[in-house]
Amino acid sequence: MPELPELEILKDELKRHVLGRRVRELIVPQDKAGDCPVPHWKDALENARITDVERRGKMLVVHLDSGFSLVIHLMMVGQLLLSSLYDGTPSDVRLTLVFDSDQLTLGQVHLKFIRVVPTHKIDELPEVSKLGHDPLEEGFDAGLLADVLAGRRGKIKSFLLDQRFLAGIGNTYADEILFAARMTPTRIASSLTDPEIKGLHESIVQTLNRGLELGGSSEMAFVHLDGVKGAFQEQFRVKSRTGLPCFVCGTPVERVSIGGRGTYFCAKCQK
Repeated sequence: MPELPELEILKDELKRHVLGRRVRELIVPQDKAGDCPVPHWKDALENARITDVERRGKMLVVHLDSGFSLVIHLMMVGQLLLSSLYDGTPSDVRLTLVFDSDQLTLGQVHLKFIRVVPTHKIDELPEVSKLGHDPLEEGFDAGLLADVLAGRRGKIKSFLLDQRFLAGIGNTYADEILFAARMTPTRIASSLTDPEIKGLHESIVQTLNRGLELGGSSEMAFVHLDGVKGAFQEQFRVKSRTGLPCFVCGTPVERVSIGGRGTYFCAKCQK
């Protein structure tokens, strides 16, 4: 599933390539529409100009001058592709925004995960209103992380995945963050000492920024608007490396399930 770095990359690319563009037509294939209110979507989006693009956790929000916004959750394998950049045929297109000379396609994600809502009501959406702090926001420091961790009795891996606490981190980056912090995923969140919280904060910020620098993770289906894959998955330290030697100590990487999520870690390095 695309996580914070991948959505941040798409946000920046959309800002560069479609900001200020007018949506000439909205196309939703009839066999993909389901019970989505396509006529309402067309009224809200067609002939409207894109005024801004932002990221909310693992969601993209495209604002238009019609007073409406398009909220997109790519779920596990959703893709956004811009035809002027992508030299290929998009797969399983569910929605297309047609501009003057090119088009933006959304594929491989059910339309029930797409919303068109009045811009002033974005913060009222349940999936938005419940979001916690964004690790890339100004003011996210070790002190703020300590406040959020206080009293949390669950495992630290589950804490990192809970969007009510920190918005944007998913299963892939959580494992890499905990390895960088040398912290076992089963530690109780509230048991961390001040030095450990500082180390965890540094690992969160550094790992997410490393994902950004490497163009995101394309372990599953994530691609840039031009269809190019990211490279973060090529430098995983523990994720998907069950049985392979730890890069630090040589101990075989283990996999367990925590909260129903596959979790990779080094039992020797992570305490």
